[in-house]
Amino acid sequence: MIEGTNGQDEVITNPKPIAVKKIILNIVLLCALTYVTFPTLSQWYSSIPSVDSKTIKVDTVIRGDLVRDVVVSGKAVAANAPQLYSTEIGKITLLAKPGEAVALNQIVARLVSPELDALMKQQQSTLEQLSINANRGVLADKEAQLDLESNMNAAQSKLNVVKREFQRAEISYGKQIISEVDWLKSKDAVTDATRLFEHSKKRVAFTKERLQFEKQHREFLVQKEKLILDELSRRHEALAIKAPVSGVVGNWLVAQRNTIAANTAIMTIVDLSEYEAELGVPEFYADDLGIGLEVAMKVSGVSVRGEIIAISPEVKANQVTVRARINNSSAIQLRQNQRINARIEFEKQENVLMVKRGAFVGSLGGKFIFKLVEDNYANKIEITTGISSVEYVEITSGLEAGQQVITSAYENFNNAEQIYLDY
Repeated sequence: MIEGTNGQDEVITNPKPIAVKKIILNIVLLCALTYVTFPTLSQWYSSIPSVDSKTIKVDTVIRGDLVRDVVVSGKAVAANAPQLYSTEIGKITLLAKPGEAVALNQIVARLVSPELDALMKQQQSTLEQLSINANRGVLADKEAQLDLESNMNAAQSKLNVVKREFQRAEISYGKQIISEVDWLKSKDAVTDATRLFEHSKKRVAFTKERLQFEKQHREFLVQKEKLILDELSRRHEALAIKAPVSGVVGNWLVAQRNTIAANTAIMTIVDLSEYEAELGVPEFYADDLGIGLEVAMKVSGVSVRGEIIAISPEVKANQVTVRARINNSSAIQLRQNQRINARIEFEKQENVLMVKRGAFVGSLGGKFIFKLVEDNYANKIEITTGISSVEYVEITSGLEAGQQVITSAYENFNNAEQIYLDY
């Protein structure tokens, strides 16, 4: 007998009617879920990256005075720290120790130079010899002058004799006692005696001039030797090396009681009354440096100001060395080679639009920035920048005061034109 299909049948009961309140509740939940997930879905659909707000830095665009500057470091150096040098070859004796206070013109070292002592004795001997020669020359001049005057007097006496002879001859010739020839001979004798006497007078006058010149020459040689001896005396006095300023002894540059050559550095004297800052500026800013630029410095927590007074003409280790005067340096306690942090101010502009300096400058070359807009979004916009300082960057176009921008790095933005900030 064939069995029926009753065993395979299943009784289906009619479902209960759905309550209206339950349907309404489901619709409300669906709407709420859609509202919550819509930004995420829209963001995903538009390929907008989401960035955690805690990983970025947001700053406000402001207006104010902007100073273009650079931060450098250096050390405090004495404005006046002369080095003392030996003037001669000799044996040095150092009288002041490093760190010892010395007064102006105090003897801090003494040099013994046998060569200079010997040279001084030689020149003293030469001076005495020249003085003796000068005195001998005076006596010789007097003797020569006396001889010439004696010859002149003899010529004058002869002239007087021949004149009397001529007078007798003239009387005799008038009385026809002597011939005309004898009279003429007597007349010629007067002429010769007169000529000889005049020549003797001129020779005496010329000799006086010559003897005066020779006397001046001898006096000049004596004076020259005195000058040489005075110079040697000055060099001998310089063997006692004195402090050119009041201060403290820095370092000994030679060993005690050593024999040193001329022009050898002996020690340093540091003047503690005035200091300067020696700063190293990167080569990139070399063209912007100038005498008189203001410098803001911080020494031992105290802020002081100054100005650049000297700029090195050469570059060493990619840096330019500058010297800055420290105003009111007496108000702080400075030490030689003490570290100084400084900020050199190149340019100052008033009432400019600016924003805090950040890594965004290097991320997009300083040509773009992300500006915050509504609904936690930030859009990339184009900007132009001007001068920059350690803290701020000038904005010349693209932004307005009061707007908020992201100043941190943009490496995690994946070159997006818009990002969503997840708070």
